[in-house]
Amino acid sequence: MAKRRKKHWKPKSTKEALSFLVSLFVVCLCIISFTVSYQKQYGTLPSWDDLMKHFGLSYEVSTDLPAEVLQEGTSVHFIDVGQADATLILSGGESCLVDAGDFDSADSLLSYLDGIGIETLDYLVMTHPHADHIGSMDDVLENYTVEQVILPDFSLAPEPTSKIFQTVLETIAVKQIPTVTVQQGQSYSLGNGTISILRDGVETDNYNNLSPVIKFSAEFSVLLTGDGEKEVEQDALNSGANLKADVFQAGHHGSSTSNTAEFLQAVRPQFTVVSCGKENSYGHPHQEALEHFEQVASDVYRTDQQGSIAVYYQDGIKVWFENAA
Repeated sequence: MAKRRKKHWKPKSTKEALSFLVSLFVVCLCIISFTVSYQKQYGTLPSWDDLMKHFGLSYEVSTDLPAEVLQEGTSVHFIDVGQADATLILSGGESCLVDAGDFDSADSLLSYLDGIGIETLDYLVMTHPHADHIGSMDDVLENYTVEQVILPDFSLAPEPTSKIFQTVLETIAVKQIPTVTVQQGQSYSLGNGTISILRDGVETDNYNNLSPVIKFSAEFSVLLTGDGEKEVEQDALNSGANLKADVFQAGHHGSSTSNTAEFLQAVRPQFTVVSCGKENSYGHPHQEALEHFEQVASDVYRTDQQGSIAVYYQDGIKVWFENAA
């Protein structure tokens, strides 16, 4: 029996061949032009996802968050609060807010929570007592019912004395909200998933390193390390904890003091979200961190570029962001 010969495209004429080559050349020029422009603006090469979005070919990014996902599904929201952190986890009708932005981000944070329909927070987590993580926490406590507050282990560092920290503790006490200190091995049920404390910070004079390593696991997994620096990441690696996650919130706003290559190799996230402010004075995210994300082939999203970002599950992991074209 004669073998069927494979068919290959052949131009019907020299004119068709020339037209094809010209089209290909134009496409290449467009890609090169966009790549040069992107690198000049952001200091890094665009990912395949960036290219797809630019040319209108993206299939991951939804223009609207489905109502059923917000009500009963699983979604994690990296809220744009400038050079600060506020991450909302929703699952099965329950909610957890990790950190609460800076002093001047209360309006944007509360507006986002109201827009989602938040009235009660099952958990409010403080990763560490720096102002860019607790600056609007008192506003959250005053405006929503909070069932439980999860605090870092303050025995590992000198006692915080900032006014905002004291105000937060006073509000918790006045409202008689139950509190618990993070401890390795703790787990908290949240809707369809579980919040697990993989590590509980390290002994330090640097409050960043009070940040626990937190993993949320449901239809997909998310790893949060607050502003934990290399010491926290190394401690997590040494512990043998399962750090693999689908989504990683870049440590310390994408700083080179965190996000080590070794740590990223253990996490190997499909998506990395950097919470940082536009043209921030720290230069976050740092080029070294971006290179480490690229080394593990992680698609990077940034609140300074895309605004608030949500990762959700609906027949697979999908990404929504506020500033979608």
